[in-house]
Amino acid sequence: MRLNDFTVPGTELTVTGNLRIETEDLGGQTSGTDRANKGIKPKTLTVSLLILKKHASDLTDLVKVAEAEDGAGKLRVYDIVEDTARAMNVRQVQFTGAFVCKDLSPSQAWRVSFTLAEYLSVAEKTEQRRDLSQVEAQQATGETIAAQEDAPAAGETLTGFETFLSKVDKALA
Repeated sequence: MRLNDFTVPGTELTVTGNLRIETEDLGGQTSGTDRANKGIKPKTLTVSLLILKKHASDLTDLVKVAEAEDGAGKLRVYDIVEDTARAMNVRQVQFTGAFVCKDLSPSQAWRVSFTLAEYLSVAEKTEQRRDLSQVEAQQATGETIAAQEDAPAAGETLTGFETFLSKVDKALA
């Protein structure tokens, strides 16, 4: 398994892929089988491997890769090269969840397991595109009100002559 230019060390490497589809039961207290789709969650890959204690630096390097952050302080995203990942269409991953290192004293080795979560999944990209296409033009409801030409605008002051003409105009009307 490769994560960018880092080859994951160890032996007995096993990768388990997981795809979770969230649904909600709409049947309530009935025997109905209707379900609401709540989305396809990012795929995860659970990795298990064995690192011999005489290669302790391999474990140290793997922990450094798991803890690596980008310039913005977020967990680093890795391009993954691995058969199960390729078969499940997973191209980029991030470390997530627990990184477990179990001491196997009799065999002088550590059993290491960790989880990689898919980054920017195909389902997520599709959902983002769908959200953008559903934007509708907004329309205002109600009727249009025209401005009155006779009344002076709020805050507008009339000169003494204009006030006189306004009074004459109202008297003639």
